[in-house]
Amino acid sequence: MISVLLVDDHPVVIEGLRKVLATAGDIEVTGEAHDASGAIERARLLQPDVILLDLRMPGASGVQATRRLRDSETRSAVIILTSYGDQAYVRQALEAGADGYLLKSTPPEQLIAAIRAAARGRRQLSPELLDGVLQEFGGLAREQTHRTADLSNEDLEILRRTSEGATNREIGLAMGRTEVAIKKRLQTIFVKLGAVDRAHAVAEAIRRGLI
Repeated sequence: MISVLLVDDHPVVIEGLRKVLATAGDIEVTGEAHDASGAIERARLLQPDVILLDLRMPGASGVQATRRLRDSETRSAVIILTSYGDQAYVRQALEAGADGYLLKSTPPEQLIAAIRAAARGRRQLSPELLDGVLQEFGGLAREQTHRTADLSNEDLEILRRTSEGATNREIGLAMGRTEVAIKKRLQTIFVKLGAVDRAHAVAEAIRRGLI
């Protein structure tokens, strides 16, 4: 049996979750709490396989509770179950160590499947949140690539204009630089990107998602 601790400050939500999970057959609700302090206390005592944790509660938030749980002795999987789908909350929860982030609109069968998966060590996310997380991940990846290549915003602007077919002179006029300065800067950009010429540099910048 998969043991589950329910944490929510609304008794009606707790009762509804109990009824849903009772239909699973292999999931047992072994405890409940109504705030972060209670969640941590019950988690230490019961050591459940999975904790379903509300995001907005009296006192500490679900994110803060997750951090405290991760710092404690419990090894329970933590799934944030909330009505809030803001990407900032999702990011904060995952950074705090949550194993999943589900909306309360999640269908019962998906909730049950998520609990089973979390108990096996797999992270879960509501499908409607996935696109936003992937977009943010892509942005972070591009930012990391930018840092790795050590290209300045001016370098990226030069690359962008180069990709549009502008000459060194045209780029210089647009950016308030001399043609010679742009040529020298491009040589530096080639080195940073490992490129041999303008076309190669543009292709590499596009491949890395820089422009």
